Amino acid sequence: MVFDIASELPGRIRLRCGRNLFTEAEARGVAYLLMDLDGVRTAEVHPSAGSVLISFEPPARESVLAAVRGLDPLALPSAEVGLDDAAGALEISLENNRFQVEVGKLVFWRAAKRVLLPMPVRAVLTCLRAVGYAAEGLRHLLAGEVTVEVLDATAIVTSCLRRQFAEAGTISFLLQLSALMEDHVQSRAHLALRSGLVVRSESVWAVVDGEDVRVRTEDVRRGMVLRLGAGQVLPVDGTVAEGEGEVDESSMTGESALVRKEKGCTVYAGTALSDGDLKVLVTAPPGCSRIDGIATLVEESSELKAGAQSRAERLADGLVPYSFLAFFGILALTRNLNKAMAVLMVDYSCAIKLSTPIAVMSAMDEASRRGVTVRGGKYLEALAAADTIVFDKTGTLTNATPAVSRVISCSGATEDELLCLSACIEEHFPHSMARAIVAEAQARGLVHEHELHAEVRYVVAHGIATFVNGDEVCIGSAHFLFEDEGVLKPEGLDELLSSEAGASSTVFVAKNKSLLGCICISDPPRAEASGVLRDLRALGFTNLVMITGDSEACAAHMAGELGLDGYYAQVLPEDKATHVQRLKDEGHTVVMVGDGINDSPALATADVSVAMSDASDIARAVADVLVHDSSLESLVTMRVLASRLMARIHGDYRFIVGFNSALIAGGVASVIPITTAAYLHNASTLAIAGLNTTPLLDRPHLEHHR
Repeated sequence: MVFDIASELPGRIRLRCGRNLFTEAEARGVAYLLMDLDGVRTAEVHPSAGSVLISFEPPARESVLAAVRGLDPLALPSAEVGLDDAAGALEISLENNRFQVEVGKLVFWRAAKRVLLPMPVRAVLTCLRAVGYAAEGLRHLLAGEVTVEVLDATAIVTSCLRRQFAEAGTISFLLQLSALMEDHVQSRAHLALRSGLVVRSESVWAVVDGEDVRVRTEDVRRGMVLRLGAGQVLPVDGTVAEGEGEVDESSMTGESALVRKEKGCTVYAGTALSDGDLKVLVTAPPGCSRIDGIATLVEESSELKAGAQSRAERLADGLVPYSFLAFFGILALTRNLNKAMAVLMVDYSCAIKLSTPIAVMSAMDEASRRGVTVRGGKYLEALAAADTIVFDKTGTLTNATPAVSRVISCSGATEDELLCLSACIEEHFPHSMARAIVAEAQARGLVHEHELHAEVRYVVAHGIATFVNGDEVCIGSAHFLFEDEGVLKPEGLDELLSSEAGASSTVFVAKNKSLLGCICISDPPRAEASGVLRDLRALGFTNLVMITGDSEACAAHMAGELGLDGYYAQVLPEDKATHVQRLKDEGHTVVMVGDGINDSPALATADVSVAMSDASDIARAVADVLVHDSSLESLVTMRVLASRLMARIHGDYRFIVGFNSALIAGGVASVIPITTAAYLHNASTLAIAGLNTTPLLDRPHLEHHR
């Protein structure tokens, strides 16, 4: 591979290899290859600029350059998935194998016993197994709970007492098979959920020899020092070594109040730095942090269950006393134990309690296989019921990679000077507008690693203030610079921007209270945005709204182009949450889709919050639904999935009540033998559970829905 040395310091070198030479996967593969070399600390490959930034031990310089020269541009190494993704796929594969083995063992032993063991021995084994069910039922009964477990135990024990050992064995076998199926579906959903609960960015800033260098999160080790800026989610547990900040620990404690952190304080992975700048000494690397242990507890939290799931469990247990009342009532009226047993052997509770959780967990698992993590069944239910969807503009409705379209100088500074100054600060902040400025600087070959800036003051959705080489620099919105920071607004600026910037978003740059210029960022709609909005409207959303901090002209242009029902412009972060809350107060069920640090309050307020793949860490930390690709099409998919899930659950209820009522009536009327009725009941319960594990999205979803 041919390259130029763009810049070099001892132990740090930047190479230019040609724009768009690497794909994203190849950039990752080359970076991984270089970081495997002896003496290499970090390696970054930027596809858009075609640059490679490497930090290393000085003696390794020649081996690093030789490795880059040895790359074949036509056969570059590629890395499609990270270690976490591979580990998750392996865990799911192991769970599938476990389920198959367990079902195989259960079926094999049942068949083997029927062939190899005489009837008396089988009867003894059935009675021994019945003891376990009886103990479980008795435990619930002594606790004052008349639940499905009590009903199952009564049916099995009563069958044994009536010497109907085959009947008791069949009930026991079907209950075991149903339990295995439920456990398997829940395990798959929990494995997918676990990876979504612990939000970590792919890379972090580490302090190496006094300089900030970007490293892969999976390469972070105990004893390293990381620099965290406002809006970032901590990837590790650690101790604050330097700096001060306000940390949102709600993901750990449930408390919304910010906690002040300073030198010596402990910080935890999964919490978000809302304001300030911290250097954190790593005490527990990724995978070993406190949040990884808590993930299991969160997965099993009853608060994450769908309302339909909780209602099904309550309904199932609530029906059990009525089953016993019906049993004794029929026994008293008919004096026929066989007829009364129909109510115990055929009930509604077992099917209702088993089918709904399996349906919910299966839908969550299906969502994960389509690149979406849903953090609880209740969010699928809310997504199915929602009538209003609120979109952030930048990075959500608009292109995921906005680009600088114009740089306007309002002083003696050149365009490159404006970009260089802005990029040296913006590279520390995970917002799409910041990424656009950094990308443009890289594309122009501007080197901004030599600037030294002091502690950064980041004001969410407003801007950034710091000192660069001793000069006070402010970057952000017009409100932030001209009103909050007291920067003098030049005469004729509005007219200049009206003619030059058009519908572009504008970032203002000032130094020492004097405006240097403006950076205009073109933010076109995503290619699929219009079609997705049309499909969402066809799927029952009646109110499509955009909310943005951009100017009125920019917002109106975008809303008109996409055909939205309404928009809110020049909105501050706290006001975004207020608008969402107002919609909820009006009786709407609201979905909020956002990607930025400034969206997190509104995301937390909505009934369902959705973060896209390129969202900031803090947005992904508070979101209920995480989309792992950059397409808005996933919103349509999830709406259809959620709607079909609720239709499946309601259909299950109708079938369970109708079919089992017919079996009970047939048993009481002696039209159907009790053994046959019990077998049909348990077989139908198992069949419903099995059908609830089948995909909901096999057919083209929009055509089917319409």
